[in-house]
Amino acid sequence: MPSLMELPQEIRAMIFEEALNAHRTPPVRPSTLNMVFLLDMRYKAYLRYLVPFHERRDSHSPSNDLPLLLTSRQVFEETKSTLNRMERTTYFLDISVLDDQYLFSSWISVPKLTTCLSTLHVDVRLFGRILTAEEGRRQLGSGGRWGFHWCFYALLERFLQYGPVGEKKPCWDDKGRLYYESRRISVENLILDFQSAETELPFPPDDVEFEAWHAKHQGYTVDGQIEHSLEYKTRPEWLLLDLTDWLEIIIRISTGTKKWGKIIYERIGSIFMLVDGRLHTTIDLAGELAKYKCDKPPHFMANVELSTLRARDWEWKIATLLRREELGFPVVWPGDGEI
Repeated sequence: MPSLMELPQEIRAMIFEEALNAHRTPPVRPSTLNMVFLLDMRYKAYLRYLVPFHERRDSHSPSNDLPLLLTSRQVFEETKSTLNRMERTTYFLDISVLDDQYLFSSWISVPKLTTCLSTLHVDVRLFGRILTAEEGRRQLGSGGRWGFHWCFYALLERFLQYGPVGEKKPCWDDKGRLYYESRRISVENLILDFQSAETELPFPPDDVEFEAWHAKHQGYTVDGQIEHSLEYKTRPEWLLLDLTDWLEIIIRISTGTKKWGKIIYERIGSIFMLVDGRLHTTIDLAGELAKYKCDKPPHFMANVELSTLRARDWEWKIATLLRREELGFPVVWPGDGEI
């Protein structure tokens, strides 16, 4: 049987392409084994009640190309040639959600490390049961809910900061201040595919609707529905609807949400929400950004002139539109009368 390098170059190129796009098997079930919470950045997400877990990267390379690039000079050259022919790069991430609360992330396929990504495909697999109203009450506090939404946002903001890498080492500036260097990752298409992976529990009865499930996350029940949370699993479309509603709130760029929403416009082209592989919802970021206008400042900013705020916001919006256009993202430019 011939060795790899004895095969015709065309066949080797096909093998290298398959290796670069290879997928790891996702975890059978979520577990804290080999998982860690990374404190290598200043998160904007509220992580007071729950934190997301990342898979430790000791057991495998951060990208599929690295082992090939380190094999030999000839394999290095042929791998680089294959990478150069790959016009679009897609990452695959698995996020396992346990009991409507705990998030565990594992990278499934990373062909190469890059700062400009075509697609980030995230399989959001649901395990375990519906959370109880008591658990929902524990997530309530100043600023709203501290539940899985912020864990998801923390996973997203860390990816947009660093990419699919392990723990980052801190740096210090010339004044001795600690900071973490950002790689400024951009993603043309963010795809979130919600799926139920729980095999031991049934879905709630058909007469139990989304509102009853959502009430649990607010800390109460609706007409006594879903009183037996331990007996049922969440429908994936419910988690999708809840996360979609929350994302649409933070991308409205109000005074209270702009610090979370701006990075989504700056780094992501479009968001597609799927259930079991079928498109359910599209979040039109270009259209939402087009709607954004500076509002009157709230009472606690009464000393700031409206013209100053509007100038800052328009400066950010135009810079973001230019950046999105440069990245090939969808853009809706304002009309002459709007500027």
